[in-house]
This record gives sequence, structure tokens and C-alpha cells, in this order.
Amino acid sequence: MVVRPHRPWAVVALEGGSLLAFAIYAGWLAGRLFEAVSGALDLLALLASGVVGWLLADLLSGLVHWAGDTLGSEHTPVLGPSFIAPFREHHDDPQAMVAHGTVELVGSTALLALPSLVPVTHLVAFEGQGPLRLALGGVLLATLLGVVVTNLVHRWAHMDRPPAVAALLQRAGLILTPARHERHHTAPFDGWFCISSGLLDGLLMRIGLWERLNARFQGRS
Repeated sequence: MVVRPHRPWAVVALEGGSLLAFAIYAGWLAGRLFEAVSGALDLLALLASGVVGWLLADLLSGLVHWAGDTLGSEHTPVLGPSFIAPFREHHDDPQAMVAHGTVELVGSTALLALPSLVPVTHLVAFEGQGPLRLALGGVLLATLLGVVVTNLVHRWAHMDRPPAVAALLQRAGLILTPARHERHHTAPFDGWFCISSGLLDGLLMRIGLWERLNARFQGRS
């Protein structure tokens, strides 16, 4: 069992505040997008953008997961302790993340999402701008939502009894399921990296993305 260091209160406050701010701005942007819908084409574009954004978040989660598992080490300056170590800990003790709190899991990601979310919410006009502008806004929102909740979804995939809502989403196949994720924790441990929904894992394995990346960067597999 890996012992996690004490988290300074300032870090917890920053992550908690970032998560709260992200929730407020995400809700605000979602409201603005739906208010701008003026017809069936707008609505279709917005709904389609949600699907695209969710899949894009899955791809990004896989790339980040691959990088954390493959590149550098726990001793790499700056990124080692904060980014790489949690991924390596997860393989040493797959159940460790179940003990992490929500703020600890997603607060830092929410902080990274705010520089994109805040200016778009304040500055970009959507009403009367047509379906393309709505679709772009929807892709951004869905992608950021997917990225921010990735570690929470990942934790649920490791829980014997996830929350009822999570279990419902898992049964619907909309988020990462224990069965999908188990393949990542099965030898040779060199694939199935997507941890938002896992919907892209099969395609990425078929095209050999992870093998290509491993060969290019000469990482550990």
C-alpha cells in the first residue's frame, strides 16, 4: 500500500474552489447554449457536439493515461511527483484511488479547465450565430466536462458498489465500466488506456495507436 503525503490546506482549498467554479461556469455555459437553440438544426448540432466532445474527452484521457504510465518516472522534476506518481501508484495498488476524495481526484483538472471555460462563457456569443457556433461551444463544454470527471469515473470503475447514478451510467455504457477497464489491468498492461468512457479503446487498439506511441517514444509497456 502506497502512503500518500498530507495535502496542504491551501491545495485543498484551491482545488475545491476550482471545482466549484468549474461547476458554476459549466452550468452557465450549458444554459447559454440551450437558450441559443432556435430550431431543429441548432438542437441537432448541439446534441451531436455533446457526443463528439465526450468521445474527444475519452481520447484525451487515454493519451494522458498512456503518458503517465509510459513516460518519465516518479522522480522526473515537477511532473514526477504530481502527475506520474499517481498513475504508477494506481498500478501498484489499483484500489488506492477508491480512497481518494472527489476534490482530490478532480479539483486539479477543474483548475486546468477554467482558463478555457471562463472566457468562452463570458465573451463568445451564441444566440443567432447558427449551428456551427453552437456545435463548437458544445464540443468544448462536453470535452471539458468529460476530462474533469475522468478520474471520478475511473474511481467508480474500481468500486465494488459505485453510486447508483454511476452504476446506471455504467450499465448504459456511457462511462467506463469495470469490465472495460479490467483489460487495462491484464497482462501485458500495454493498452486500453481510455478512462472516461472507454468507448474508443477498441478502435485505438485495432489501429495500434499505443504500440506506435511506444515505439516512437521508447517508453515502457
